[in-house]
Amino acid sequence: METVGTSKDVRQQVRTIQSLMEQSAEGSFLEPELHDLRTVTGFTVEFHYYLQLSCTHPFCLGYVCDSIFSAVDSYQSLTHAYKVLANATESRIEWSSLSIPLLKERFVAMFGEFEREVNFISKCRLLLDLFKLQIVFAGASYDG
Repeated sequence: METVGTSKDVRQQVRTIQSLMEQSAEGSFLEPELHDLRTVTGFTVEFHYYLQLSCTHPFCLGYVCDSIFSAVDSYQSLTHAYKVLANATESRIEWSSLSIPLLKERFVAMFGEFEREVNFISKCRLLLDLFKLQIVFAGASYDG
């Protein structure tokens, strides 16, 4: 079983993945879109760690949901920027076969694909799909 890192480890992984994504996107995205890419990437990596923690405290869930909702504008902007790229693809999420109980499992599997992917277009598509799953999670879990 994979162990969950310290908050310092999480921050370092967030910065590392953000940097790699940003380097891959240079020349394809403008600065505001690079900012959105960093935002969505950061929240996605943090959400992955949250799922590993399996925290049941209402504060943790509320914080995660609020964080996801705060990044929806960045997600929308990034989606528009992605769609104009050559070779951009549609979402790979099969909504008819996805359920809330299986959401965590699907997210973790897809995050593994995201970490292994080297092609920027494919990696960005995975990132967008991962964030879609986060939005569904937050919507289903939010109790404001």
